[in-house]
Amino acid sequence: MTDAKPTAVVGTTDGSAPGRLGIAVASGMLKGVYGHGVLSAFEERGLGADVYGTASSSGLSGGLAAVGRAREVGVGYWLGAAAAALDKGMSNVVLDSIAEYGPTLREGLFRTGAPEYLLATSKVTDPAAAETTQGPGAKALGKQLLRNVFSGDRGWVEQNLAPAVFSTQVAPGDDRPRLTPENYDAVAYASTRMLHAWTIPAEVGGEAYVDASYTCSCPAREVAARGVGVLIAIGSDPFPLFRDLYASEEIVDGSVLDGARVLVVKPDEDLKSLGVDYATATAEGLAKAYETGLDAGHRFVDGHPELLAAPTGHQEGVA
Repeated sequence: MTDAKPTAVVGTTDGSAPGRLGIAVASGMLKGVYGHGVLSAFEERGLGADVYGTASSSGLSGGLAAVGRAREVGVGYWLGAAAAALDKGMSNVVLDSIAEYGPTLREGLFRTGAPEYLLATSKVTDPAAAETTQGPGAKALGKQLLRNVFSGDRGWVEQNLAPAVFSTQVAPGDDRPRLTPENYDAVAYASTRMLHAWTIPAEVGGEAYVDASYTCSCPAREVAARGVGVLIAIGSDPFPLFRDLYASEEIVDGSVLDGARVLVVKPDEDLKSLGVDYATATAEGLAKAYETGLDAGHRFVDGHPELLAAPTGHQEGVA
């Protein structure tokens, strides 16, 4: 594995003292290629984070960034995933990607000195709902939940799901769910399982889970809670960036979230104009969207030189 870039030293709003940097990457299915481009640019410039927060499709790109491999993998992953989705179905595409990249991520994410890595999921809290999500009624339920996005109806989600954000660094007495090398594959798959299109059920420790996006498509709040001074939130759409599919909480550029200054990076136009939608994309569109993310990432670093990396940091030695 290649050496990861050193961590950044983050200036406070008055420039007086360094602090910790967090990066939260929103889900977006194939549109997540944009965020991967942004992270690749950060990697090229030596801008690393102390905490990475990911959800659903950003789990891979954020994980690769945390171990210093985002630029190396690049758009190739997304090209393969989009092509395979036409024949294999989304469940198998995700399982294949976990099989391919899981060893790299397990090796890097759990090393001493690695940044903290958060992977969001939605836990099914009601036994009857769990039976539905794991059975033949899952697809119909998933379609209804998507329709509910447009009506703003969060009723089923609030009654039956709860965000569960797994972390690679959980201290004794901390009640957050722990991500381990042993459960990584199961959590990574569960984080992506949209009920309308994923046919294979998701379980972690014998309990039912579904896609993070229903409850936590961008774990900005969870990253901010880790004591970071600056939080970079990366979206995949030009629209307002929200915590979940149902727009329960907006993540606002320039705001302060749990003491962290929020900086939002997102595309200027809908990636559909380039040929990339959530579930379908052309190869040319994916390449353009990735390059768009790269360019945005470099422009972001140029505009925030106070975030640039120090000579050494906590990621030293992560390979």
